[in-house]
Amino acid sequence: MLTPLIAHVEIPSTNLDRTKDFFLKLLNWEFKPFGKGYLLFNNHKGILLGLRKVENVSVGDTTVFHINVESIDNILKIVESLSGKIKRGKTVIPAMGWYALINDPDGNTIGLYQKS
Repeated sequence: MLTPLIAHVEIPSTNLDRTKDFFLKLLNWEFKPFGKGYLLFNNHKGILLGLRKVENVSVGDTTVFHINVESIDNILKIVESLSGKIKRGKTVIPAMGWYALINDPDGNTIGLYQKS
């Protein structure tokens, strides 16, 4: 029986180099070429992320994945300097921790989660 965990997340990007640089500087994710118009990050612990080249990104209410981080505050300090945006600042989740929402340079919403 399969374990019901996410196997792969794919993020659309209008500029692969810009998006690759954004995630490298923000979260230390190093994407490598993986076919035409595609980059892949593999942490070798079961997490795979892909950047897929697209002409346009439709910004709106879409699926959001949340990344475990040590300090949301540290991430929020640098996101805008990397052409990202803060969509929702650090917000408490009672008895669990905090979350925040950011947008990458294409407007994709990425969640951040910090355990208390």
